Amino acid sequence: MQLSVRLVPVGETTLVVALTGELDSTTRPVLAAFLEPLPQSRVKYVVIAAADLWFCDLDGLEQLALTHGAMRRKGGGLVVAEARPPLLRLISLMAGQAEPIPAYPSMPEALAQTDVDVYEVSGPPTPVPRHMPVLRNVRTTPLGEDTRDRPRPPRHPRPGEAPPGEARPGEARPGEARPGETPHDETLPDETLPALSLAVSRSRGLREQALRQRSTLTRQLLRTTQSRTLLLSARERCFASLEVLRTSRVSIRSAIDGQAAPPAPHVPGPHDGAHEDGVSGQERRHVDDRR
Repeated sequence: MQLSVRLVPVGETTLVVALTGELDSTTRPVLAAFLEPLPQSRVKYVVIAAADLWFCDLDGLEQLALTHGAMRRKGGGLVVAEARPPLLRLISLMAGQAEPIPAYPSMPEALAQTDVDVYEVSGPPTPVPRHMPVLRNVRTTPLGEDTRDRPRPPRHPRPGEAPPGEARPGEARPGEARPGETPHDETLPDETLPALSLAVSRSRGLREQALRQRSTLTRQLLRTTQSRTLLLSARERCFASLEVLRTSRVSIRSAIDGQAAPPAPHVPGPHDGAHEDGVSGQERRHVDDRR
């Protein structure tokens, strides 16, 4: 599950947060990293662009509700624009809370609740006329003929084009300035300065977003590495305990087998015929012979 967050400032105190992906308990910290610092900034209105938010559960909606409450205490608020039907049903179920989250079907209606005066939807780009090449007749040259010294035919100007070396009325020659124009005047018009500032601010916002996502991924990788180390050490301890149990089982089995073995039977030998007085049969025969 992944969540992409894009910050777009559209006013002095209005910030549009475009969400793409899934918002649940796993991706909630990613969104919280962007929303929690907003109460300490100059932002008062937050617009959640949820057109590309595929899934959202109660954990994600709770984070939005916390940010909405913090913005309400500053005199602003948080609104949701272009939400999908499942998210709208979830918002309606939580409408009984003290501060329900407003939801609007379109972005202009959501921005109308902020400090943005005019919101213009950019139309399709104006098509740029393409230059179509003009085919010319190519003269074939016999193989082996040298054409370097052959004079080239004069080039005829096209319709509406000035002859070579001349300029059309109202235009300057190449390298010259037009009448009333300062040569090499590359000053940007005043109309492009706001657009340039907005582009710079968006670039900075995207850079900060990339740095935050990188730090979040680094922390998750560190936690994953620590968990892996703990699991490996636990596995080693389990292997050691298993080896001890196996050794103990072998020792116990050997002890049990030794106690259960019956004693070996006694076989009488030739010298076992001794009397109770301790005299053997051979000694008794020797005594009888002397007699």
